[in-house]
Amino acid sequence: MKQIKKMGKALVFGLLASAALASCNRGGTTGAGDVDTTLPEDDPTSAVTIPFWNCLGHAKSTVLDTIIDGFNKEYEGKYKLENVKLAGDYDALADQTRTKLASGEMPALIMGYPDNFSTYIGKTLSNSALLRLDNFINDTKFGYTKEELADFVPAFLEEGNDFQFEGTWSMPMYKSTEAMYYNASYFAGANKQTAKKFEANAEKKTTYAEKLETANSEKATDEELASFKTWVKENGGYTYEVPETWEEMVATSRKMLADMKTEGVSDEFYPVGYDSDSNLMISQMAMRGIPYTTNENINKPSDHIVFKNDQTKALIEELSGLINDRILITKGVLQGNYTNKYFTAVKSAMSIGSTGGSSYQDSSNFAVRLAPVPHPEGKEAKYIQQGPSIAFFNNGNSYIHKGAWLFYKYMADPLNNAKLALQNSYDPVRSSSFETDAYKNWVAQKDKGLNYAIPALTGKLRQNYMTSSVFLGSEKARTEIGNTLKYVVGSKMSVDAALQTAYNQTIKNTK
Repeated sequence: MKQIKKMGKALVFGLLASAALASCNRGGTTGAGDVDTTLPEDDPTSAVTIPFWNCLGHAKSTVLDTIIDGFNKEYEGKYKLENVKLAGDYDALADQTRTKLASGEMPALIMGYPDNFSTYIGKTLSNSALLRLDNFINDTKFGYTKEELADFVPAFLEEGNDFQFEGTWSMPMYKSTEAMYYNASYFAGANKQTAKKFEANAEKKTTYAEKLETANSEKATDEELASFKTWVKENGGYTYEVPETWEEMVATSRKMLADMKTEGVSDEFYPVGYDSDSNLMISQMAMRGIPYTTNENINKPSDHIVFKNDQTKALIEELSGLINDRILITKGVLQGNYTNKYFTAVKSAMSIGSTGGSSYQDSSNFAVRLAPVPHPEGKEAKYIQQGPSIAFFNNGNSYIHKGAWLFYKYMADPLNNAKLALQNSYDPVRSSSFETDAYKNWVAQKDKGLNYAIPALTGKLRQNYMTSSVFLGSEKARTEIGNTLKYVVGSKMSVDAALQTAYNQTIKNTK
């Protein structure tokens, strides 16, 4: 399987990472480079501290804190999980981790993304700061049975198997994907072009204003929106259908802009906002069958950086054209500002972003609904698989390794994982988690808000999740393929020059 990460991860500096990791002092019972250690059958005679480095703030860690308390109580006197918030986001967490590794400090386990994990492994197994997990997984006493492994969502489990070296290097924590958030009020007719249309008719203007208050409420029901939409259509206002395909999305967007022009509405408006240029490019490439990266030969970058091709050029030209036509706006073109700000300010009608960031897409000024990200017509829909995984560090103490592994199993318990994932608008990683009362009760409240509605959507998408290969430089590849749009639109490069720049930067940081 292949791994795609969340937007905005720290850049991968392969040579620097290898040098830093080589300086780590692992020693102890396993010895440097022993990535395939086994778990001891016995337990320590006094409590061993298990540092867990993460980037979860208090608002997102309340369930995690409960899980940690439960683990520490169950293993009191043997293992003590230490919750260490090392940084505030994944970029900073990766940067801080590399800094601490270079000084010889390391955790027992860490949350993060496989692209970051690949730098902790390095170019040779003898330099790896991470443990390969197959011996833990297959341990007859402390591992997982075949039935238990089958309970993991396959795509979530398999992402840990596509690193620069064979074997399993990470385990899933909880997962997310992208969704299209749309302004349901706007689609139903609560838009400036409709208001302008009704200005000349006093009766319609008054009735529209009366109905608008209900339609623009964040608590507007589907029935209320449908009733409002019917009235708007019958009276000649502007309403729109939620697109399912890429082509429908573009056509709907063009119609929105044309309708605004017809009514003389000149507000700044981009119908579609996309919060990750990299995810936009990579998912479109995957659905259109355009080569991106492979893991064919990790020692020869030109073998696995394969996105420099005519099909990619055509895609960049298409997307940059949509941006120039004001159909589409992206985070990269906005110089790092998230497009959800345009969405909540009603400067966009659709916003494509992570299901894990739903709180940033919500608004008290209109009704927000969810839909799958539109896919190219006639192509199989594919959705970016996101969300953190867990890696385990080779710190030379087999009891620490065992405690870290036992904590992961405790956190990945179906009920614990369901509660942990749902708190943060993510999917749990075990199939049986979806059958727990906690999960079912949550989904049953889907009309209460986006954080409840997300599992109802992602439950239909999981079979179409996609990932891409992880290797030293894969993070740079995804950053640079996303940068191509910024190079063309912002820096006014030609498409050829933009793609060549992205390719050169990737190759330079992959050697």
